[in-house]
This record gives sequence, structure tokens and C-alpha cells, in this order.
Amino acid sequence: MAKDKDKQPVRDYGDRKRRVKKRRRFVILIAVFALLIGGSIYLYSLYNKNYKGFEVLSTMENTVDGGVKYLHYGNGLLKYSQDGATAIDKDGNLKWNGSYEMKKPTADVCDQYAVVADQGGTSIQIFDANGIAGSISTVYNIIKVEISQKGVVAALLETKGSNSIKLYDVDGTELAEIATNVVENGYPIDITLSNDGEKLITSYLSVTTGELIGIATFYNFGEVGQNWTDRMVGAYNFNGMVAPRVAFINNSTACVFKENGFMMFGYSEMPSLIKEITFEKNIDSILYNEEYAGAVLETGETGYHELIIYNLKGEKVLDKKLDFDYTNIYLEDNEIIMYDNVSCIIMKMNGTVKFNYTFDSNIAALYPVNDISQYILASDKAISRISLVEKSK
Repeated sequence: MAKDKDKQPVRDYGDRKRRVKKRRRFVILIAVFALLIGGSIYLYSLYNKNYKGFEVLSTMENTVDGGVKYLHYGNGLLKYSQDGATAIDKDGNLKWNGSYEMKKPTADVCDQYAVVADQGGTSIQIFDANGIAGSISTVYNIIKVEISQKGVVAALLETKGSNSIKLYDVDGTELAEIATNVVENGYPIDITLSNDGEKLITSYLSVTTGELIGIATFYNFGEVGQNWTDRMVGAYNFNGMVAPRVAFINNSTACVFKENGFMMFGYSEMPSLIKEITFEKNIDSILYNEEYAGAVLETGETGYHELIIYNLKGEKVLDKKLDFDYTNIYLEDNEIIMYDNVSCIIMKMNGTVKFNYTFDSNIAALYPVNDISQYILASDKAISRISLVEKSK
């Protein structure tokens, strides 16, 4: 048998070398496993952390006239009223300011674009990251507007005996029109436009047969829609009830919210029903974002509601009893944010309460700035970026 210079058999040396390698791999695996466990514990504790107070990172004075409203716009806010709209970043800095005169402004945002329209009037103002991007004057009165991430605007318009839905480019060019008759098609209730500006859903209330019928219609203004009459690629009727709200959850998923539940559709090109969800209890509020959809239901118990959330497969991910009498509730990322005039609750998607607090001033808007602990808070006095802290100050 061959031996090395230290008279050790070569075979023994090879066996010993293999044992060292195995031990090294075992130690590495243990270390990796420990890191994964430690990282998981850290992320779990971070995700489920409960905050007791906050500190102000930056702030600006807020001047408020009657009728001021807010929308989440980027990491900041869109502030709009009868006199104009203002974009404010997460640190309270003014990004742009646009003036107009409207009696009853209504607004929508999508990525860098924002649209403000005079509900009941004929004026539409379009804004992008730099400010005013276009203006539109409609022939008929405006019920609702929505804007896409490309700046395409959908406007639901009405006049006596008829109504129409028009799509406009940023420069005011009319791209498409859906004309309907009240007697034949019913009364328009709601519309929703996809992020790419190519798909549209409408909700109508019809009584042409003497019975109440809700109608949801689906349109495609892309290449696929060219093969369909009036670009209508689908429709659903709801006997005896209406669909007060239709909404694109993301560019390829949409919901039709009925009086007793909602229908979730896959809608890349053609609508395909994912799941129909029906509630036995009355719906008090609906909420949705790009990953979830749900509702707050009346329980019949004074002071209590039931919050139910579903993922985009139609699977229930949260069912929780609420004892907070909110005035606003919505989904932002993986959080449910709810508040009344001065108090708020921020809840994680697993039902854990992240933040429960009563402020010294009113809450006009509250939206996340990042995924951990920072938010932008608007009141009648100030707009501030705050960071949640574990101990109350």
C-alpha cells in the first residue's frame, strides 16, 4: 500500500479528507439554516410589530378651504378642491400646483397621471409629474372620470334621455365613444378603466322590462376588441339588483361589486369569471388594491362589523370582527387603514393591529410612504411625514 512521507496510508488520508468535507458541509448547512431561521423570526417580528406612537420627520403648514379632498399620489398626496389641485411629495414639498374653477370636483390618479373633473359640469383637467398636461371640455355633464397610466381619460357623461362614455387622449383628442340610450340600455352607475387604457367596464341599471336589472358590460379598445361589435366583449345581467361599483384591481383583474357580494374576473383581453362571492349580510363598505378585494359587512350587533378580504384567486385570507366605527377604510399594500376624525387603526393582512392611535388634530388623509413604518399624514393644520415608534411619546 502506498504511503505518504509521514508513513500514513493514502487510503486513510482520502477517507479523512472526505470526512472533513462532509463535516464542513454540515457546518455550513447548519449555519445557513440558523440564518434562515433567524431571518424569518426577525421578519416575522418586524411584520407583526405593534407601534405605540410616532415621530414627525418633516412637516408643512396646510391651508384648508371648504371641500378639500386628498388621494394617494406616488409617495405623496394629491390635494384638490374647487379652486385647484396640488401635488405634494412625501416630505411636504410642493411638486406642482394647478388652478381651475369647479363646483364639485372629482378626481382619479394612476402612476404619474391625475385627472380632476367637475362632476355635473363639463370641465376636465389632466396633470402629470410636471403639472398641467391637458384640458378637456365635454358636451354633456360629467358623472365620473378615470385615468390610465398612459394618460388616457374615460369620462362617463349624461344628458336627458341618453348618455355616453368617451375616451380621450392627454391632448383632448377623442379616442372612442360608447353611446347608449336610457330607455334601451338603462341609467349609467359606474365605469372603470384599466391601467393600460385599453379595457373598460360599465355598470347600468335597467328597468326596460318592468323589472330592475343590473348590467355590467366589458369593452376592449385594443386589437382584440376590433373583432367585436361596438368593442363589447362581454356582459352580465343581475336580476333584481344593481352593481353600484366596478373596479380594476390591476391591469388584468377586475371586480364587479353587487349589492350582495362581488364577482372577480380575469381580464387580460376577455373577461373570465374567477369567482363569485355572495354575502348573506349587508355590505357597509368595499375595499380593494392590486392584490386583494373585500368588504366590511353589517353584523346586526351595535358597534361591530365584519371585515372579509380575498386574494386574487378568490380565496379568503382574512375574516375579522371590527369594533371601530371608522369613516374611511381602504387597502394599501398589505395593510388595512381605517380612521375616523381623530383616531386610526392600521391592521396587517393577518389581522394583527400594527398601530392604534388617537391624534391631537383631525385626520384628513393617511397613506404609507414605505413598507415598514413611515406614513404621510394630513390634517387641517399640517401635512407631515411620520415614522411610527414602539413607545408612545
